[in-house]
Amino acid sequence: MHSITWNPEHISTTWFDSHFNHAANRVLDWIGSELDLNEANAMLDFGCGGGISTLGVALRHPGIEIHGVDIGDKFQQLPELAEEQLHLAQLPNNLHFHKIPPLQVLADDFSVDAVFSWSVFEHVPQSQIPLIFADLYASLGDGGVFFLQIEPLYFSPWGSHLRRFIDTPWAHLLWSREQLREAVMDYCGNIPPQHQGHQYRERDMDSFKRFHLREFDSLNRITAGGIVNQVRDAGFEIIREQRLNMDLEVPEVLLEMYQKEDLLTNGILLLARKSSS
Repeated sequence: MHSITWNPEHISTTWFDSHFNHAANRVLDWIGSELDLNEANAMLDFGCGGGISTLGVALRHPGIEIHGVDIGDKFQQLPELAEEQLHLAQLPNNLHFHKIPPLQVLADDFSVDAVFSWSVFEHVPQSQIPLIFADLYASLGDGGVFFLQIEPLYFSPWGSHLRRFIDTPWAHLLWSREQLREAVMDYCGNIPPQHQGHQYRERDMDSFKRFHLREFDSLNRITAGGIVNQVRDAGFEIIREQRLNMDLEVPEVLLEMYQKEDLLTNGILLLARKSSS
């Protein structure tokens, strides 16, 4: 097997580090608790985005074929970014990216030991989630595992994904859409390093702000409990679950409209298994 040389000491951005190290390692820790990664043949990253986490998994396990699928093609920028951040001369041979249309039936093309998804399903139209979960279930071999992470969830304090511009908890539930738009477009401070991702690198600030307002409008409103139920409905057995809870005082007006648990659940990590026939 050809050895690929890479050096994480060259990582210079919080965005790359959080995906290549934190996300990839969390994925492998959770999946590896149930699946022998030394025996695995193939894994699928659903909604791989720019492919940084996918690359992190592929480099750490060169014996596993890693497939990243996404409806966008931001992963095309990965070779240049990996050379900059890792001094990686070429992407590893076990890493494969595929641009797909929404709701493409993946089970027709993939049979894998594990599926993982990092901060994706809050961006998927809620009506499509049951179809996708059923397809991912069918893409797995018997005993295969599915790891899912979402953070933040919509009803959580910064569930708008606009915290880079607005630091007021639950602003998206307390303010009008026009107030949100004005607050974002009037923002003139710095963008925190952890939020300086692909769009920050590619766009001017006005376009960057408008992109994130469109992203906010597209978010679904699924809760942690809703995700768990839909994973089970797809046929999976839940093996492990962690809900990321926050300790904040919730405004009374919100408690009159929403469940306190949903308002304080910032995220969820979940590991599920496809039962053996």
